[in-house]
Amino acid sequence: MPATPPTTLVLATGNLSKAVELRALLRDLPAEILDLTEFPDAPQAIEDGTTLQANALLKARAVYQHCKLPALGDDTGLEVAALGGLPGVISARYAGPQHDAHANRTKLLRAMNGIHKRHARFVTVLALVDDSGTCVFDGQCTGRIAYREMTTAGFGYESIFVPDGHDRCFAQLTTSEKNAISHRGAAARKLISHFLAHHDRINTTRA
Repeated sequence: MPATPPTTLVLATGNLSKAVELRALLRDLPAEILDLTEFPDAPQAIEDGTTLQANALLKARAVYQHCKLPALGDDTGLEVAALGGLPGVISARYAGPQHDAHANRTKLLRAMNGIHKRHARFVTVLALVDDSGTCVFDGQCTGRIAYREMTTAGFGYESIFVPDGHDRCFAQLTTSEKNAISHRGAAARKLISHFLAHHDRINTTRA
């Protein structure tokens, strides 16, 4: 498990919205944060893992091997209780590999038609791969599925997921409101805390 914070970190995602969000969440990590726009020939990992952790690791390892730099993979799933945890690990491909996020949301809302118990949770796994090994951090946010799309803003399922304690969907929250409670924010805070703790210990030892 990596014990010291990376000085450079490549975000293993081609999703620009996710990269922007991760950059903001990781701003307190003492590292230069890069993304795949700076490595246009980086391979895209085949996300054939059966868990979020497996897919996050697949992404991170592919980018690490290509860039020869510490890489951070992210995989996120929306788990709906009434659907037995679906779409879960296939959240990004729920409506099929050739479909987009709007098709995924449409399929989910149709599957929830007539269902009044709409409990759901978002789960994120962040996987860091570097020369010394791997680190995995997770986070979750509970809430419910709305009866319709509440806005045209946001990405993924954000326009139909209402977090607990709110009457607005994720996409309607401000950036600071969302980051304070989100699944990705929770995972990022665990990552930062881990590395800052080790970093402080190293600085104390050297002093």
